[in-house]
Amino acid sequence: MSDLLLNRSKDSVLHVSVAQEIKDMIVRDKMRPGDKLPTEMELMQMFSISRSTLRESMKVLKAENVITSRQGSGTFISQETGLGDDPLGLHFTDQSKLLHNLLETRMLIEPEIAALATQRATSEDIERLKSIVDNMYASSSNDSYTEEMDVRFHTAIAECTHNDVLIRVVPIINESIRRGHLETQDDEESFNRAKRSHLGIYQAIADRNYIEARFLAERHIWETQNDIRSKEDKT
Repeated sequence: MSDLLLNRSKDSVLHVSVAQEIKDMIVRDKMRPGDKLPTEMELMQMFSISRSTLRESMKVLKAENVITSRQGSGTFISQETGLGDDPLGLHFTDQSKLLHNLLETRMLIEPEIAALATQRATSEDIERLKSIVDNMYASSSNDSYTEEMDVRFHTAIAECTHNDVLIRVVPIINESIRRGHLETQDDEESFNRAKRSHLGIYQAIADRNYIEARFLAERHIWETQNDIRSKEDKT
C-alpha cells in the first residue's frame, strides 16, 4: 500500500514538473498566442514521458489558461496566456461597488499606460490603433461590435508599451469597459464622446505627445464615470 501511494505521489510531481517544462519551452522558443504546440507524440519524445503523464500535464496547462485545444486542429497557446476568466477574483468582491472601483483603478494606471505608449509604440502598433478607431467610427450604433472594438482599442494601447506586466493589467480595464457598456449602451452622446476620445488618444500616441495622451486618457475615464453616475442618479 505504501509503495502504491509513493508511486502516485511521484506521478503527481512528474506531471506538474512536465507542465512547468512545457511553459519554459514556450518562453524559451518565444511562442506567441495562437501558435501551435508540437504534436502529442513529439512532446512525449521531447520530454521522455508517457501519454498519460503528458495528458495530465496538459490538463494543468489548460486549467492555467496557458493552452487551448481545437478539435481536429491541435493544441495552441491561449490568447490571454496564463490569465483565467477572473484572475483577480473580482466576482467575489462587493458587486455594487465593483464598476466604480474598476474605473478608479483605471484612473490610477491607464493614463500612465497611454503616456508610455507614446514612447514605445512601433509603426505597426500605431497602424493597428488607427484601424480600430476607423472601425469604431464606421459604426453608427453602440452594440456588441463596438464594445469589442472598445476592448481591442484599450488592449492595443497596453500592447504599445511592450511591457508584459502592464499588458496583463488589461483584464481590469476590459472588465470595466464591458460593465460600463451595459450601463451606457443606450446613451448616444456617451457613445459619440467615447469615439472622439479614442480618436484623440490615438492621435496623441501617433504624435508621440505623452502629455496629451495622458490627459485625454484621464478625461476619457472621468467622462465615463460621469455618464454612469448620471444614469444612476436618474434611476
